[in-house]
Amino acid sequence: MRKTSIYILSLLGLILASCNNNTYSNALKEEEKLIENFIKRQGIIVVKDQPSTMEEWGDNVYWQVPDKDNFYFHLVEEGDTTQPALKVKDWVNLQYIQYTLDAYADTIRFWNTEDYGETNPQIQYTSPNMMPSDNSCMGWQIAMEHMKYSGAQCKIICPSKLGFTNQNSNVIPFGFDMKIKIKRF
Repeated sequence: MRKTSIYILSLLGLILASCNNNTYSNALKEEEKLIENFIKRQGIIVVKDQPSTMEEWGDNVYWQVPDKDNFYFHLVEEGDTTQPALKVKDWVNLQYIQYTLDAYADTIRFWNTEDYGETNPQIQYTSPNMMPSDNSCMGWQIAMEHMKYSGAQCKIICPSKLGFTNQNSNVIPFGFDMKIKIKRF
């Protein structure tokens, strides 16, 4: 009798586990749908080739960065092109607004490194192919690569794989509005 009960409970557990749709694969599919719906709701125009002039960026043109898992980039302001461009190991002050992409988008974080003065380390541009060692995320590194100049502003749609570590495990995409100021020492 006891073996039969254990067998039935085990079988029931397997059936319930197989009905569970909360797999990582399903979460990634849901994330992709969330991003697609955000793009539709916002009237975003997605292009496959990076615009080369500010006029080509338009008001709502987002470039789908190749090989970056649904990462979308929109250049809002080019920045000060008379100054040297951003290079690997440069330090930047970063201002950003982070928000959710669901139907009831909510700003969840606003941050300005300049608010913290000398006590807060700046964000270091490492390269979009290297995991940052500071408190930034891969999505920021990709965005900074394409912002290039101090004073540049952009908007990005950042999937969880390129977000902060806690976003990776939770499969939560975010939008960011960013502005950088390159620190020259």
